[in-house]
Amino acid sequence: MEVDCGNLEALPLSLIFEKLVERIDHIYFSVVCKNWYSIAKFNYQNRQVKNNVLPMLMIPTKRRCKTKRGLYGISFDKIYNFQLSVPHNKRLCGSSHGWLAKMDITISSRLATITLLNPFNNIASIILPTIYMKNMLAKNMLGGGRSVPERNVHKVILSSNPTTNPRDYVVVAIYGGRACLAFMKAGENCWTHIDPYHHCFTDVIFYRGLVYAVGGWNHIVSFDICNSRDSFDPEKINVVSPLAFDTDYAHRAYLVESLEGDLWLVRKFIGYGDDDIDEDINPPSCGTERFEVYKLELDLKSGKLIHMLRLDSLGDNVLFLGDSDSISMSASYFANYLQKDSIYYTDDFYEEDPISYPNGPFDMKIFNVKDGGFSQHCRYQHWFTRMPPSLWVIPPFRWD
Repeated sequence: MEVDCGNLEALPLSLIFEKLVERIDHIYFSVVCKNWYSIAKFNYQNRQVKNNVLPMLMIPTKRRCKTKRGLYGISFDKIYNFQLSVPHNKRLCGSSHGWLAKMDITISSRLATITLLNPFNNIASIILPTIYMKNMLAKNMLGGGRSVPERNVHKVILSSNPTTNPRDYVVVAIYGGRACLAFMKAGENCWTHIDPYHHCFTDVIFYRGLVYAVGGWNHIVSFDICNSRDSFDPEKINVVSPLAFDTDYAHRAYLVESLEGDLWLVRKFIGYGDDDIDEDINPPSCGTERFEVYKLELDLKSGKLIHMLRLDSLGDNVLFLGDSDSISMSASYFANYLQKDSIYYTDDFYEEDPISYPNGPFDMKIFNVKDGGFSQHCRYQHWFTRMPPSLWVIPPFRWD
């Protein structure tokens, strides 16, 4: 006897829906029929579904379409037949709350324009005010002697989703050759620049009402821009941890909030392979050598760093790092799909030779914190050649 799937009751449909861990599968589920759509909508509006989906990797399309990008899902090691309207040859400098950030720059005037894109919903792009680049990355710092201007905006993050909070979100950018900080609030027509004395940052995060930024020498600063209606006071920059030249330099440092609500510092170290490698045949062998993860203990009154505890296990946390927001997912909830004690990372290092992005992003792997081993998530594909880096995205689901 045939079963009419469109008339299944709510309970079995909800159980099916809860088993889907990829946001794209939620979309496919919702378009089966009106009944399935209503079940998907109910689950989103009444449960914590939005927190129970895995990040997806935005990658170049196989046909190298100039106006599209594809999606890769780590749960089933699958490239989805789902294309997004995103320029294929532009590096994206951020993925935050379902929005992507791209940058255009006028070299002669040193003015950069950051545009926020939402290719997942039919929403107009947000063009932010221009930002002045006093110091820019030089050609000899970009690998192969090529100048790629959009790399002068290193990272962009949002405090909240502009779709749901159109008048109450903040944008923070790491920009320029010195990797300085700037921010702006929704509706403002100019950026506020943090004193360039504080520079060389590689990641930034909103944590407990403050902005925290970190660099490769373990230097961390924090400041409050979210809860005050007064104009920003540059004197209120709090040096959480000063430059530590007595420690190994990390080519990338990240800040991520653990599932337990703690602030973690993740340090990434890059190695260099054989300079004579034929990159037209194989991707370069250089790349990430190791990660170090630390739990930060902060003084609640002064905001200063009290202690850094090196972690040899991530507990229930699985980290996702790269040009996107640094996030943590539950290893136990996704036990069938994620590797415990692991960091899923994308290729986001581009400042020095011999790493050369014109040959495509290749350093995309899974690092195990316990044993120091590496495994693969999205395998390097030949159509990645001469394409910008991939990055993690969590596609938003909008209900009208």
